Amino acid sequence: MLKSYKVILKLIDRYDYGGALEILDALGFKDTAPGIVINSCRYAANFDFKTAQRLLSKLPEVNKKSRDMIDLHDNLTELIDGDPDALFSELIENIKFRLVNEEYIDFLGRVFRFKEAVFKYMFLKKHFDRKKMSFNVEFVSKRNILKMLRNKYKIFNANLVYGLTTYIQRFQRDEIKYQEVVRLLNSEKMNELIELRNGSIVGHGFMGVSRDEIYKAYGNPYNVLDDFRNCLEKLDIRLERFKYSKINTWIVSELEQLNLTVEDPEEEE
Repeated sequence: MLKSYKVILKLIDRYDYGGALEILDALGFKDTAPGIVINSCRYAANFDFKTAQRLLSKLPEVNKKSRDMIDLHDNLTELIDGDPDALFSELIENIKFRLVNEEYIDFLGRVFRFKEAVFKYMFLKKHFDRKKMSFNVEFVSKRNILKMLRNKYKIFNANLVYGLTTYIQRFQRDEIKYQEVVRLLNSEKMNELIELRNGSIVGHGFMGVSRDEIYKAYGNPYNVLDDFRNCLEKLDIRLERFKYSKINTWIVSELEQLNLTVEDPEEEE
């Protein structure tokens, strides 16, 4: 099983929780504590936080009471509730997953979603009590925001980002950090990334996207993560940067107790 164990570690390192779970299942370890948490992460990576949290209830009591699992359960509750800090932290991590696995079309789709979510946040922060703010309420929908822009602020642009850009430029000119965020997210290189997204299957076309095209548009794609973190810091978002690194450390520690590192006789031949 040593070879399988090494493959599992590699898959976890690449945040491929689905692949790691398949191997554990084949070995008969899917329902162990690390298997359950890997499965939970698989759902969380697809933003199904309710299922991810429900799976944690299957953990043995000794694991449920560990600090790492209590923190993970609490984090999933925040994600289910639409907490902005938790959701932006999760989205940044999810964007990183796509880069690590060279899933560039999905990467661009999440870049577009991040940009739109930040513009929504800047608008909603002026209309919501920050302590009660949630991305999981009807008011946050594109339709409702565009309606408010039309009715209250006389901004008649059907494109959400363009409409919110106009709102910020007209009504939040003195918010220096907001202006800086708008300049970064509406920069030429960011717009070139969005155009790549628009031409792809997650936008309006069927064009493929290569790493070279992303480099040409933006430079090293990991710079996008740095720029996004910079935006969130300006907006006082509390980022959790190492959630999945901590979970992976916990998973590996638990895997070490499953006797997966025993050399299979067939592998020695």
